Amino acid sequence: MLYLIWTLLNIALGVYFIILCFHAARLLKERVGLYAAVIFTFGFLSFAGNSGKKSDSFSENPDVKKWNYVSRDSIVPGDLKFAHAQIDKTWISEIDLTVLCGTKKSSNQTVPVEATSVWSGFVSGYDWKPTSISVRATTGQKYAYTVIGILQWKLLGISLYSQHKTYEGLIELK
Repeated sequence: MLYLIWTLLNIALGVYFIILCFHAARLLKERVGLYAAVIFTFGFLSFAGNSGKKSDSFSENPDVKKWNYVSRDSIVPGDLKFAHAQIDKTWISEIDLTVLCGTKKSSNQTVPVEATSVWSGFVSGYDWKPTSISVRATTGQKYAYTVIGILQWKLLGISLYSQHKTYEGLIELK
């Protein structure tokens, strides 16, 4: 419930900020002129539109960090399997863990190749940054995982609070 309230607060403040910008542009138009209001609007939108990280690549999301455990060259080609687990769920979003496993050429044993953790859903006002993902084999097709990360609570893009989170459990290959 707290996540929903925080998201709604972010949306309400964002809408209020946009309304304030329109009022400022209107006042600028009345006091200085239409030309100054247009320059102000385009200048403000260019700053707002150019914030954040940019990527030249379409194939990978730069915000998703991968943990690589073994080289793909040491894995039998075409023998990759995925394991997916939902490690946290709220009313409006969820944190997922995806592990890619494969069979090693040298030992014929299934090992984790890479892992990622992402937060999806309605995530306005939050930023999930995993800092560590460890995956180790247990019995059969099950792997034990530990995901450690920081959940940043943001208000209008400004980080107000950082919450450390740790998730542990089992994930099974499919």
